[in-house]
Amino acid sequence: MGIATSESFNELASENLLYNHVSPKLSDLDMEVVRSVRPGGNWKDIPLNVAQKSARLRQIRASGGRTTYYGRLSENLPSYTINTYFNRPGNGTFIHPVQDRLISIREAARLQSFPDSYRFLGSTSSMYKQIGNAIPPLLARAIGEQVKRGQVVDLFAGAGGLSEGLSQAGHSVILASDINPKMCETHKYNHPKSAVVCSDLSKRNSAKELASQIDDAVHGKSLRMIAGGPPCQGFSTAGKWDSHDVRNQLFIPFMEIVERLMPDYVLIENVPGLQWMKNGVVLKNMLSILRGLDYSTSAHLLRAEEFGVPQRRRRLFILGSRQGEDVDPPPAHFYSLERGKRRSETLHLDELASPVSVGEAIMDLPPINSGSGEHVSIYERNGHQSMYQFLMRGQITWTRFLEKRAK
Repeated sequence: MGIATSESFNELASENLLYNHVSPKLSDLDMEVVRSVRPGGNWKDIPLNVAQKSARLRQIRASGGRTTYYGRLSENLPSYTINTYFNRPGNGTFIHPVQDRLISIREAARLQSFPDSYRFLGSTSSMYKQIGNAIPPLLARAIGEQVKRGQVVDLFAGAGGLSEGLSQAGHSVILASDINPKMCETHKYNHPKSAVVCSDLSKRNSAKELASQIDDAVHGKSLRMIAGGPPCQGFSTAGKWDSHDVRNQLFIPFMEIVERLMPDYVLIENVPGLQWMKNGVVLKNMLSILRGLDYSTSAHLLRAEEFGVPQRRRRLFILGSRQGEDVDPPPAHFYSLERGKRRSETLHLDELASPVSVGEAIMDLPPINSGSGEHVSIYERNGHQSMYQFLMRGQITWTRFLEKRAK
């Protein structure tokens, strides 16, 4: 892999460019830790004499910790959830399956199912957040295919994972909005036909102003859907819920925009913990507000690996429909490991393909060292090894991928 010059870019098709294949730099101690973890292993593999050098590892050994901490990915399985801390070995399973480094930004994007043409802009710390907070596009595609195609607005859009998936499902994303300028920049670069508005919906009158901008973008046509994922920090099971956190109240301006524009459908994405937060009252109130606007409602907890994402990730999708019907969950194309074990007596696994593995997702990408790589480089295509890699490079369609992968 070499640094591409402006002259070489002109000679190569865009599909030969590789974006954001950069691995975080690790300290000497972290490198010592990484080298000691076997494929599929975790902090339990780290020798005592190494672990004693780290206060965090001493604490984990003393009190126990999640088996995902200091984890190394297995080539033969989907990854665990890619979060915003995939630049830190102690915060999840982010060590490359065979190379002694953490996964690169591009590898994390592949595990999230962003196509290779999707370029992330801004600082590297911003890119970690853009990718870790994103809805996997293939998961968004699956839910988007359950709704009639049309004009869509994406609120709290982040870097555009939901927009990308809805676009792949045939929708036209006419406008996207987020508070973060860097995420808006990434979204605009990858969706040049969409209007992008940086807006803070916690401010007074911001919902009214954004609704007016959306109305202008619709140009008098029917608005099929307003979609979005209001910030989920307060609903995550990772911490205590703070009812005073302004981020937990952004559902209200979201619904104010819905009420002003009354699209055919409303799609809300969030973490699974929303179902149980405050004993289910939070979700119940959301559904009640939608029903008060004459939307039929349904909620679906989806497993990302069942829809082609090489990652075990769970997301909750709430759907409201003015058409009077409940929107069915999308049909799975791949089985999940958990479901296969739990329903072994009733589910014939040969009816579905096995989930896409980490090896299928990233093992064709050029080897790099810890702290190295380039944000724009030339990538020769002759190293492809799987149908998923062809899909990410844009060389086969989704339909062709499913046909080939099922075999």
